[in-house]
Amino acid sequence: MNLFDLYYEDYENWFEKYPEIYEEELKTIKTLLPKGNGMEVGVGSGRFAAPLGIKFGIEPSKKMAEIARKRGIEVIEMSAEEMDFEEKFDFILMVTTICFVKDPQKTINNCYKALKKDGYLLVAFVDKDSPLGKMYEKNKHRSKFYAPATFFSKNDIINLMKKAGFNEFECKENLYGESLDNLRFEINDCNGGAFKVIRGKKCFSAEKTSRR
Repeated sequence: MNLFDLYYEDYENWFEKYPEIYEEELKTIKTLLPKGNGMEVGVGSGRFAAPLGIKFGIEPSKKMAEIARKRGIEVIEMSAEEMDFEEKFDFILMVTTICFVKDPQKTINNCYKALKKDGYLLVAFVDKDSPLGKMYEKNKHRSKFYAPATFFSKNDIINLMKKAGFNEFECKENLYGESLDNLRFEINDCNGGAFKVIRGKKCFSAEKTSRR
């Protein structure tokens, strides 16, 4: 059974427990969020898609998809690796999803295929090289959610995106500190913060590179 089917209530409760962190993550994503027809891969319960105005997403967890639909999101129940859209979206968002997929490269490749020319992919994640990321990595065996997760660095994510054909990267970050209960909030270019958002573009030069 999907991890998030088992613990969907705990997932929802996290956002109620840490509302300020949630709001700061939303603010950080908004700095790079394009306009247009978007989708969220791993839309979960719609916690990000709904306030960001994203009306469509995919999600393998039935329980989470049900909650997202109640928040006004159209959801198809499938994994990121199963996704097979072609030049359909202006942008795609993933929020921590990359940490839980079985095949990160295939996931990014599928996103590239699903985007229109000049479309954007935004990957939001907890950087494993940040103080908070190191704490998560050290203690992940104690967590319901992070025990099976794979953590990534900024360079790890950019390399996955480059291999798929993306370029023109931008990065914003927030959440500074080693503990959820004692974080400093500030949006900056990426250099040490825990919550990172990397945006890459699907453009003509990238398409040529990806076919070599």
